Amino acid sequence: MPLDPGLADYLARVAAAVPPLASTSPDARRQRMERIARSFPPPEDAVARGDAWIALPGRELAVRLYRPRAGTLPAIVYLHGGGWVAGSLATHDGAAAALAQDADALVASVHYRRAPESPYPASNDDTFAALAWIAAHAADLDVDPRRIAVAGDSAGAHLALGCAIEARDRSGPAIAFLLLIYPVVEPVFDTGSYVAHAESPTLTRADMQWYWQQYLPSGADDGGARAVPTRDPLAGLPRAHVVVAGLDPLRDEGVMLASRLSASGVPTTLAEAPTLAHGYLRAAPYAATARAAQAAFGAVTNAALHG
Repeated sequence: MPLDPGLADYLARVAAAVPPLASTSPDARRQRMERIARSFPPPEDAVARGDAWIALPGRELAVRLYRPRAGTLPAIVYLHGGGWVAGSLATHDGAAAALAQDADALVASVHYRRAPESPYPASNDDTFAALAWIAAHAADLDVDPRRIAVAGDSAGAHLALGCAIEARDRSGPAIAFLLLIYPVVEPVFDTGSYVAHAESPTLTRADMQWYWQQYLPSGADDGGARAVPTRDPLAGLPRAHVVVAGLDPLRDEGVMLASRLSASGVPTTLAEAPTLAHGYLRAAPYAATARAAQAAFGAVTNAALHG
């Protein structure tokens, strides 16, 4: 199936405005992602923003809070994508604001530590710390502690799933819903979608092999289920919604994840955008099909948290 014309046009504009990577170093990947975000900003919105810092031993963890309206709301802990290496509060500002509006919830976007400077389990630890902080400060934040979701895109979805496993095993904080947008699941690179889309315009098979090496430098045998969620039976996790892109190397592992969650007794829904590629979320302001897919999973999240 051909790439959506609106997304193709956006990608062509990005390529013209921001030169392709001359280096594949972590810093080069970060700088290009930040430059794209500055060159193609989201539209203005009415979502209120505020920054908070979570005090942790020897450091602080930054969280940006997005509130679409006054009053007690559900909360969504959000983890940005970028292969555990790139991405930031800035690159996913529009995505977080749109989710806050679409889901009618307070969104807490987490600036977790990134690889390779901070490999596994640093980003996982930061994700759980953010969830625990939201739950502990629910009254101060005017959010309902019974309606806290965890969400993320790409590597952020991987962190969200690992957080749900950890919260289950530690008997809390309670998570009401999981939103997993084109998730990274495991370091297996021979699925049908990896073969078919190995040279995708937004993410390649080689990219993902490199990203896994940064996040899990000791190899796939290191770490537990937080690092490779398929090592867990996945039973007892909260209701989940998995979103995949049809032209994404990660498409098949997202579909497999949804199937495994369902087989483990987790109420799970799956949505596929057949003409979109990995990373379409950041193109949503410029591509109608991408925005429609974004609005659709926002509506599912809204129903899960307000139903």
